[in-house]
Amino acid sequence: MNTRKKILWWIVAAVSVVLMVWGGVRLISYFSDLASSRRTTEELREIAVVPDKTGAMTAAPESTSSTVTETTSSKETPEVSAADVAGTGEVSAVSGKLPAVEYPNGYEMVARIKELRKKSEYIIGWITMDDLDEPVVHKDNTFFLDHDAMGKKNGNGAIFMDQNANLLTRPYTILLYGHNMKTGAMFGNLRKYEDPSYCLKHRLLQFDTLYEEGKYEIFAVETISLTPGKAKFLDLNALQSSDRNSRKGAVTSLKNGSIYQSLEEVTEEDQILLLITCVGDDDERLVVAAKRMD
Repeated sequence: MNTRKKILWWIVAAVSVVLMVWGGVRLISYFSDLASSRRTTEELREIAVVPDKTGAMTAAPESTSSTVTETTSSKETPEVSAADVAGTGEVSAVSGKLPAVEYPNGYEMVARIKELRKKSEYIIGWITMDDLDEPVVHKDNTFFLDHDAMGKKNGNGAIFMDQNANLLTRPYTILLYGHNMKTGAMFGNLRKYEDPSYCLKHRLLQFDTLYEEGKYEIFAVETISLTPGKAKFLDLNALQSSDRNSRKGAVTSLKNGSIYQSLEEVTEEDQILLLITCVGDDDERLVVAAKRMD
C-alpha cells in the first residue's frame, strides 16, 4: 500500500470512528432523555390524582387529595399570573360573536392541578387517553420543545398548550402540541388514530385544565397543511376566532377533512381540543380533534 492510499485509509477509518462515537453518544443521550422524561412523569403522577383510564371516560374523576382547595368567587382574581394566560378573557357581546363562557366553579382551581403547580408552575392541566397520562404545560411555543414539564432540558420535550391560550374563560378551542417520538412518548402514538377502528375503540379522553375537569370524544383525525392555499390547509386562527362565521367555517373544514366521518355533531359553539404533532413534511401536522362532552 503506497503512502497516499495509507493516508486515505486512515482518514476513512478516523471518520468512521468519529461517526460511531457520535452515534453512540446520541443513542445514549436519546435513551437517557427518555428515562428522565418517564421519571418526571412518574414523579408528577405521585402528586396528582390521575383518573382511571377506563373510569375517567364515563365519569368525572373524584379527587382523593387530602388538601382542601380554597374556593374563590368568579369575580376574584384567578390564582395564576399574567404569564399563565394571554388576553383579557373578554368577548364582545356584538351579534356574530361567541359569548364568553364562565367556569361552573369560578376560579376554584382543580385540586390535583393545584398540587401539581406546587412542583412546577408551568403545569396547567393533565391529559389522559389510551396509554397516555401526561401533564400539560404552558409558557411559549418553543421552550417545551426541549424541556420537560419541570423545566429541565430534555429532548422529549413536554405536551404544551399554545402560547396564545386564554384560560380566564373557557376557551372554545384548545391547541396542544407534542413531539411525535418513535418510542411512543408524548404524542408518538397519535398515528394509531389514523386507523378508524382503533380510533373508534379509543375515541374518549380526559383533559383537565386549571379550573375544570373535562371529558372529550374524538370526531376528526387528519393531516393538515400550515400553508394557505394548499389543499389540506386548516386555518387554526379561524378555529380560535370568536367570530361565529369564521369558526363555523373552520369547524366544518376540520370535520370534512377527517380520514373517517364521525356521526358526532360539532358546531361553532362547541369546545374543541386539538392534539397536534409533526409528520414527515415540515409543512404538515397530524391533528386529532375532540369535542367536549359536558
